Amino acid sequence: MFGAVSSPERRSLVPAVLVAVGVAAAVAFAVALLGSVVASVAAGLFALVAGLAVARSARPRTTDESRRRVLIGLGAAGVAAVAGGSAIGRVVQQAARPDPTPDLDQMARAIGSEALLRVKRGYFPGRSGDLQLVLEPWNTSNYATESLQLEHHDPRSSHAMAWGYLDRVPITVYAPGIVAQPETRDDVVTLADLAPTAAHLMGFDFQTGDGAPMPGIPAPRTPPKVVVTFVIDGGGWNVFTHWKNTWPFLRSLMSRSIVYRNAFMGSFPTVTACAHATIGTGRFPRGHGISGHNVRYNGTPAKAYGTIGQADPSFIVVPTLADAWSEHTGHRAWIGEIGYQIWHLGMIGKGGTRPLGDKPVAVYFDEDVTKNWQPQNPDLFRMPDGMPPEGALTGLLQQYGELELQDEAGRFLCCSPPIVHYQGDVVAAALQNEPVGRGDATSLLYVNYKMPDYTGHVVNFLRPEEARVIRHVDLELQRLVRTLESRFKPGEYAVIVTADHGQCPLVDIAGGVRLDPIQLEQDISRAFGRSVFGLVQVVWPSEVYLNPTALWDAGISRGEIAAFLRDYRYADNIGPYVKPDAIDENRMTRPEFAAVFSTDYIGRLTNADIARAGPGNYAYADPGMPAVSWR
Repeated sequence: MFGAVSSPERRSLVPAVLVAVGVAAAVAFAVALLGSVVASVAAGLFALVAGLAVARSARPRTTDESRRRVLIGLGAAGVAAVAGGSAIGRVVQQAARPDPTPDLDQMARAIGSEALLRVKRGYFPGRSGDLQLVLEPWNTSNYATESLQLEHHDPRSSHAMAWGYLDRVPITVYAPGIVAQPETRDDVVTLADLAPTAAHLMGFDFQTGDGAPMPGIPAPRTPPKVVVTFVIDGGGWNVFTHWKNTWPFLRSLMSRSIVYRNAFMGSFPTVTACAHATIGTGRFPRGHGISGHNVRYNGTPAKAYGTIGQADPSFIVVPTLADAWSEHTGHRAWIGEIGYQIWHLGMIGKGGTRPLGDKPVAVYFDEDVTKNWQPQNPDLFRMPDGMPPEGALTGLLQQYGELELQDEAGRFLCCSPPIVHYQGDVVAAALQNEPVGRGDATSLLYVNYKMPDYTGHVVNFLRPEEARVIRHVDLELQRLVRTLESRFKPGEYAVIVTADHGQCPLVDIAGGVRLDPIQLEQDISRAFGRSVFGLVQVVWPSEVYLNPTALWDAGISRGEIAAFLRDYRYADNIGPYVKPDAIDENRMTRPEFAAVFSTDYIGRLTNADIARAGPGNYAYADPGMPAVSWR
């Protein structure tokens, strides 16, 4: 094979090189067994090169071509041995580790079929975080900055959960002249049913696969001139039943409407971005692609819709009702979104165009720079005509005696009645100055009042500030309905009132604990960070994004990390930077998670698997339907 090799020098060279090859293969095997296959190959090649150099230098130099061929041949064999050692080490390493599937199955049974279905509905391949974190009821997750600044009885929380107390939302359909008989129904419905219901009222066939027209809604002979979807952000039933005397107008409206009191957001996590895309498309995140406030986009975790002020509606991978209706009507229909955040754009998507290239209305409130309304993306959307004059917000702050908020951070401003009133003025101006309800195609107006949710994040919904802001949103709902009633006849308009999710009570009072993303990232990296590449890309409240290259290099599966976190406790998650008075010493053994699922496990779940999960261990996390208080 290598030609004639007969001299004593060449015969003595072979054993030395074979030793070098053996050592290199052993090094590659050992390093692969411990972790990184890239490090394994690198270490093996280094050992091989070093061994060959030693073997070569041990003999006098010669120009013997056959000796050179021996070195080349044995070097090639050494490279093959290194690769084989790495491969064998990887196989042995993986064979020695237990299959995580039984642990994941046990967690699936623990959370039960309903929560597991929400998790399945919320998963979008390639976009969702590699680990989906289902916290135990009453727990909450911090953002990293919050963990570093945590205080005793800190009100800040995340509602990115999978439980009924956050998933139950009110849905009310007020359509005088269309809905002849008010009623309260107990049918199970979700936010995915809103777009098909609006389409049904319009006589438009909009099939989504997840949603359907809600039962009891008749199809009118003549479509209404306008359908308004009014979303109270954070106005789930757990908030409204706590502050039951703060929404008198909505209660009176319910008495004249069809009310669905067994309604749910329908997917995990219960967050704004997912919910509003579901409202707009009639699909859950598994269909529309907005699987959270952040998604993996072009291979990198990014904020859904991109940069604030330059929102990119193409993040939604299916048409919204507004998109489909605009196209169906030859772009004659008026489309508008008057919300507060970039995520509210999910209700209309692109929204089509108006005749002569007029853009649809879509706005957000720029709370950090201009402290005023701005188009979601000036290249795609516009402000409504007749906007309140410059200085209108300052006047309202003076009127309410809260002028000092003008210099506060945006979130504090958002929690105040003046900003609620200000948004109401924008809605009123749009109805007055835009061609809403004119022409032969039904107009679609989507409104979101963010203020109740922001108030819950800043001070917690159990505080009286929440009651105050809900009361003022209720007044703006009244103003909107009164405007519609004065401008249109019965049968010419419909209003759908809902919320996107509930809110977390104060963790310290509810009995839960906090999840610190900084410590979680460190613990995952410490247990599995064997790769030469960084393992954890980012941790968000309901998910962990992992580096796929690091997973491959270390031979680690997502499921193994999920199973590792099954018994993760509060005591495991307390970082050295957390202030002592922010630590609850009595809850050290409380689990952080009810379940942690890898995305490949979620992707394999069938309907039969979900059904087999049964009732689960957390029935107490669903308060059930609210008592009827509006007849």
